Amino acid sequence: MLPRFLPIMTALALASSLPAANPSGQPGLAPSANRPPSHLRTSTFQEFHWGVAYYPEHGELATLDQDAERMLAAGMNTVRMAEFAWDLMEPEEGRYDFSFFDDAIARLGAKGIRTILCTPTAAPPRWLSLSHPEILRVDARGVVQRHGSRQHASTASDVYRDYSRKITRAMAEHFANNPNVIGWQTDNEFNCHFSEDYSAGAAQAWIGFLREKFHDDIAALNRAWGTAFWAQTYARFEDVPLPAAGQPTHLNPAHRLDYTRFIAWTVARFQHDQVEILRAAQPRWWITHNGMFRLVDYRGQFGRDLDVLGCDVYPMFTWDPRQRGATQAWALDAARAWTGNFFVPEHQSGPGGQTDYFHDNPEPGELRRMLYTSFAHGADSVLLFRWRTARFGAEEYWCGVLDHDNVPRRRYAEVAQVGAELARVGPALLGTHVAIDTAIAATDFDNTNAHEALHFNLPAPDQVAAELHGHFWRAGYRVGAVHPGDTLRGLKLYIIPHFTIIDTAWLPQLESWVRDGGVLVIGARAGTKDADNNVTTDLLPGVLRPLVGATVVEYGRQNAPEQRPLELEIAGKRVLSREWYEQLAPDDGTEVWLRWATRHQTGTPAATLHRLGKGAVVYVGTYLNGAVGGALVPELAKLAHVLPALAGAPAGVEVVRREADDRALWFLINHTEQPQYVTGLPRGRDLVADRDVRDELTLPPRGVAVIRTPR
Repeated sequence: MLPRFLPIMTALALASSLPAANPSGQPGLAPSANRPPSHLRTSTFQEFHWGVAYYPEHGELATLDQDAERMLAAGMNTVRMAEFAWDLMEPEEGRYDFSFFDDAIARLGAKGIRTILCTPTAAPPRWLSLSHPEILRVDARGVVQRHGSRQHASTASDVYRDYSRKITRAMAEHFANNPNVIGWQTDNEFNCHFSEDYSAGAAQAWIGFLREKFHDDIAALNRAWGTAFWAQTYARFEDVPLPAAGQPTHLNPAHRLDYTRFIAWTVARFQHDQVEILRAAQPRWWITHNGMFRLVDYRGQFGRDLDVLGCDVYPMFTWDPRQRGATQAWALDAARAWTGNFFVPEHQSGPGGQTDYFHDNPEPGELRRMLYTSFAHGADSVLLFRWRTARFGAEEYWCGVLDHDNVPRRRYAEVAQVGAELARVGPALLGTHVAIDTAIAATDFDNTNAHEALHFNLPAPDQVAAELHGHFWRAGYRVGAVHPGDTLRGLKLYIIPHFTIIDTAWLPQLESWVRDGGVLVIGARAGTKDADNNVTTDLLPGVLRPLVGATVVEYGRQNAPEQRPLELEIAGKRVLSREWYEQLAPDDGTEVWLRWATRHQTGTPAATLHRLGKGAVVYVGTYLNGAVGGALVPELAKLAHVLPALAGAPAGVEVVRREADDRALWFLINHTEQPQYVTGLPRGRDLVADRDVRDELTLPPRGVAVIRTPR
């Protein structure tokens, strides 16, 4: 869902501007699901997929030939179809009819436009919910979800899993030898609207999950959860309830964390069923899913089952246009932190809205700017949502490339402009990764959900990470997001903000990286919990203490920071800490890096610096958001010797570098509404404007450039 574009006559000359679908019948991606997840992992796409989500079942079959010509004129080569068409393909149980999509796929294929199909399990047909009401999800209040929307079926239900396998197998077998079907998307946006499940099917699956996790030993569960508290000891796995917050009061944090793991397990298992069927039917297909949503562990089994992870991109959910560049950059970097470069099955192409909101319509150049931000931050292929705006249903005003009346306007022209540019940019992009030297830890499933289980109204680790990322991004640094279990190769500065659970498997790499010269920054409350979300009895910061070289001797929540201000001194200025304070005791050889400057903590250590080998570990005894984070950014950059990506880039111009062994691509993106003069550029060729660049250029308002240079 995003903006619109240009003159069709100009665009018609671009019909073959992107590489045509491979006539050999081979897909655009070699299956790569077994490659380990990493922020440096590239996709193995062999062509840049550029296109739209397409819905011939919404009346577009009548305009398909005209649609295909317009798509080609906009440089498109791919569509995605069928994610909500189960009722059309199986109008009654066991009777399959794929002729509608056979026709659409064939006619698009004849024009050179390939199809990504979707398993349609996000919206089961009415005959299924009528004949098997037990498949419906139930919320924490016991309310059964009704037919008439989407995502009302339980991924934990064995009955629904069986029907999911049946429709997936029928589709896979039918389309297995269709050369125009190149890949699949599983389901659609798992857990987008509704993630928790208290149905009878979920309760039964919960017992199986617990038996598997605790090796059929109920005593092990009782020990792990600390069930001695509030008389929660269980005699049988069948006695363990699904936890529901506020019924009647506070939950056991360990119980709650395992419940979130259970939900992620049910989704991964549900998807795995479909992946196995699709791979068995046609090994050349590549498989993706479109996220990112709650209670799905994209770095776990769910992500490992996919060839490339999909990330839906809707920047207009940020209402303040001045903040959209920063929030989009963070969202994309966080998506890349899960498994690496990603596919975008849905990219905003216009305003979108449902019952209680309606986005801004992107202004001229804004859609193009948003697309290049996605390309810069790891998108290896992009489909716009959607081709034509629907005239009916819950998304009848979620606008596509074309309006309801099917007249190409500004959004279409802008899309066609990007399509022409992708003829040069797309092939150069493939095989490159985003190069960063500063990163914030993010996308750890356990830490996100451990925090939610007992949050004290403190900001979540990913919230702090997003804010810190924004400070570095606005200052022009090459910043990204990296999971602590990923490689730290190439990083100079790495920040772990408030991860209460620290996996001991991360520690050897962290120490080795620091000794080789890295600067590791750790925020308050890190290492305070064990893997079950129980408080550790170790001296804080727990398993991190040998790295940190200091001990937390006092801590507290700051509930009235204006009335009882605790300030710390950073670069000669007093900065207010708003949420949390810690008083530290450094070990011998560990330096006091910052001190508290007010009240009962005056003069006590607020941050320490422990030198290890060529590097250092900084522990900051407060939260790294707000004014504290902003004040720390230049100090940490100096400590780690990191510099902005391009000294000659003015404020508001983002610089991102993607690179491979033989080339580098410098993305310059003007996020302002004024022309910006950029100096100190590397000499190379601007693939967007198709011209050589020497040292300087002027970017128009919301303008972009992609300069290719040798590595």
